[in-house]
Amino acid sequence: MAKKENISLRNLAFLLYEEGDIDRAYSYIQRSLEDALFCNARLRTYEISKMMPIISEAYQHQNKMNQKQLLLFLGSVSLLTVILLIVLILLFKQMKKLKMAQKDLNEANSQLLELNVAIQTSNLQLKETNSTLTEANLVKDIYIGRYMDQCSDYIGKLEGYRRKLNVMATAGKMNNLISAIKSKQFIEAELKEFYTNFDKTFLLLFPDFIKEFEGLLIDTELTQLKDGDLLNTELRIVALIRLGIKDSAKIAVFLRYSVSTVYNYRSQIKNKAAGPREEFEANVMQIGTNTK
Repeated sequence: MAKKENISLRNLAFLLYEEGDIDRAYSYIQRSLEDALFCNARLRTYEISKMMPIISEAYQHQNKMNQKQLLLFLGSVSLLTVILLIVLILLFKQMKKLKMAQKDLNEANSQLLELNVAIQTSNLQLKETNSTLTEANLVKDIYIGRYMDQCSDYIGKLEGYRRKLNVMATAGKMNNLISAIKSKQFIEAELKEFYTNFDKTFLLLFPDFIKEFEGLLIDTELTQLKDGDLLNTELRIVALIRLGIKDSAKIAVFLRYSVSTVYNYRSQIKNKAAGPREEFEANVMQIGTNTK
């Protein structure tokens, strides 16, 4: 019985060796050899000794490979640790630069707010002067046009700077920083404030704008406003046309829409015209000309 078990163990060891299970094959052939020596079975010992070097060599080779893999793993971990340290250093530097850039942006924003206050004050003074000037409407158009260009350019620069920071962060593979920079919350807040200032300034210059515009339409659907809004998208497009900005591409840049979207809005507005479509924009240009 012991003989059969020893032979089976030896055969199993060889089978495991052929299947690539070197660890178990080596363990079983060792056990088989020990049993053969214990039983003083010379023939079995001789047969096992022929297989033993093959399995032993494979076992040693496997151990060497495992050691190499372990060294490779340790080397990779060390390399990744160094890379991580470099990334952390770069992240710290980028965050420091970002903090300085944020300070510059805050200062620029404060200057823009001061400029907006100055412009609004000037608009009030201009409105008072318009009551006695025959060319008041032309002066108002030029003034608000300059105001719009200046503020729009500033917002464009802020957005361009955000994109620049995004490129820098991507190069440094700083995912958290990228996520923060990609956020449009700051730009959207600036745009909202910009459009609110534009609406207030425009309505100061053309206080009867909505009423006069409704006189050009078949109904008042386009002039319905949400709570808190001074002008909606349709009214802003008409306001820009009244200021002499008739190029859809320029209107699209100002409102941050695509050119096709602006074309669609202009088409919808003309469809609501009470008079001929081809005379609609000329009639818009007459809004506010009788203001005293």
